[in-house]
Amino acid sequence: MSLFYNLQEFFEQLRQEGLPVSPGQANDCFQALLHVDWLIEDAFYSAMSSTLVKNYSYQAIFDDVYKRYFIDRLPGQYYSDHHYNQQNNAIGNENISNEGSEFAQGLPLNSKSSSQAPPGGNKNPLEIEFNLANLDDIHKMERLFPVIARRLAAKMIKVHRRNDQNNLNYRRTIRQSMSTGGIPVDIITSKKIKQKPVLLVLCDVSGSVMNFSCFALALLASLERFFRHIHSYGFIDEIDNISQLLISGNPLTLRTHVLKHSRVVGGRGYTDYGAVFKAFQQRHSQLLNHKTTVLIFGDARNNWFRDETWALQEIRNRVKKIYWFNPESYANWNTGDSRMSEYLIHCDDSFSCTNLLEMEKAFEKL
Repeated sequence: MSLFYNLQEFFEQLRQEGLPVSPGQANDCFQALLHVDWLIEDAFYSAMSSTLVKNYSYQAIFDDVYKRYFIDRLPGQYYSDHHYNQQNNAIGNENISNEGSEFAQGLPLNSKSSSQAPPGGNKNPLEIEFNLANLDDIHKMERLFPVIARRLAAKMIKVHRRNDQNNLNYRRTIRQSMSTGGIPVDIITSKKIKQKPVLLVLCDVSGSVMNFSCFALALLASLERFFRHIHSYGFIDEIDNISQLLISGNPLTLRTHVLKHSRVVGGRGYTDYGAVFKAFQQRHSQLLNHKTTVLIFGDARNNWFRDETWALQEIRNRVKKIYWFNPESYANWNTGDSRMSEYLIHCDDSFSCTNLLEMEKAFEKL
């Protein structure tokens, strides 16, 4: 049976269980499925969940129905007789797109288009390493970017709601219980006063970490509503404010805009973390306070320049926390001109983010 026929039943079951699925959402789901490998269950699930679950309160319903329809059978097995070559992919994309649009509008599916092979290759875009990605890989990763942004937003909403419980006011509750013989009949609570965190981002935009930095900055920009302020600074051997350049949130053009419209290249032109930390500590110390969390994106490869770890220590002494996100695997840390061990002394936590999936998991901890 065609996957699209099964999806028709899947959507109907979601509606019967109480999860609203509009024709527009169904069409968005089909479009998202065109950009993931159906043989990879995690990518398939993410594409469907991010387009169909608009309110996190419906997530449990979606997961329950999803398990009944797909958990025992990978989506790609609907097309196990087909090969994933480039020619089949091109034909399959066109017919599947037409079929998905017809279904989203409530039109019957034709049997001809259901026989085409699914899109995607052998590589999961979520697991493609940033430093090994070619232009085609970057395009695939960019298509999945909205899926990751929505999934992260849903998880952040869930965390915020879980932490949105009122605090028990012990003093007033005990005082009130005196009128009922010491029995706390009425529980008195006080509302939490919550403030959105302030982020200060320092991002290496040199060529060696270009892909990683662009996706990291764009993903942060998509989550801006969860933070009170995001102050973003790009650097190579000079540092400059790039906050306004993140408005577009386009990973493919972000670095070009940064290099063209900001002063991130100094006299040497080679990445110099020590000079950058020193310059930031001297010029922008007014941004540092106990409400600020600092995020550093880069590989800590300092081209053998002075480390200036004292400057990072000064920054740490004045902020809430410092997190470091490194695009290299842990095995490559502290090799060659990498100075991760020296800088990590002044960081609260660090993450290896070699691909989009690892970056998403790291961002969940913010």
